Amino acid sequence: MEKSNSYIFIYSVVMVVAIATLLSVAAYSLKPAQQANMKIEKMQNILSAADIEDVQASDAEKLFNDNLTEFFFVKEGSSEKISGNIQDYISNGSVEEGSLPVIDINNCYVIPLKGNGLWGKIWGYISVSKADGSTVVGTVFDHESETAGLGAEIIKPKFRNTFKGKQIFVNNEFTSVKVVKGGAKADNEVDAISGSTKTCDGVTAMLFDCLKGYSAFLQAQSVATVPVETAPVADSTNNVQSLN
Repeated sequence: MEKSNSYIFIYSVVMVVAIATLLSVAAYSLKPAQQANMKIEKMQNILSAADIEDVQASDAEKLFNDNLTEFFFVKEGSSEKISGNIQDYISNGSVEEGSLPVIDINNCYVIPLKGNGLWGKIWGYISVSKADGSTVVGTVFDHESETAGLGAEIIKPKFRNTFKGKQIFVNNEFTSVKVVKGGAKADNEVDAISGSTKTCDGVTAMLFDCLKGYSAFLQAQSVATVPVETAPVADSTNNVQSLN
């Protein structure tokens, strides 16, 4: 018997509603696990940027907490610290407008990065030594849709490791780190990936744009670590008169 149009319509609507309901329930039930995985991945990336590599998911939270010294914000262009909640930041990326997050971990400052590559978004973390506020300790990069074998190579250790030891200040001037074609020739340059000019230009722009707001804070660290000259201590053999 041939089905009426109304029957087919009602059947289709019921099936669509049933499938949509099942998908909604599945998404809701999986959400906590997805959030937990994203939290662990963020911790792994921060640790990797701080030169703690190859962290297993099962160890990430403990290693993160063991190496974390402090989490705070700085205002763009300022060196003043503002206390923050690391759990809020790790869980949902909570950042007030104009505030820049800093993760003090493993004797370096880890700073988040966001920018644009050739085909889509790129992002990651860079860590800077607490000792001078200028020397790069490590990096992590990721991408949305860069070309496999070309721009997508920014995620590989071979590229990331070239940033280690580079300087974001040259002669006390903020320069960031530049990805250059034709070979790095300066302390603030790294070699570009062959055939990936646009993606590498995106990395350069991302680093400059994201680090610029931190420049006052990072430069203050360099000033703070300059040794203070002290007067020589009097020695009894030098015939120095007592103040008594």
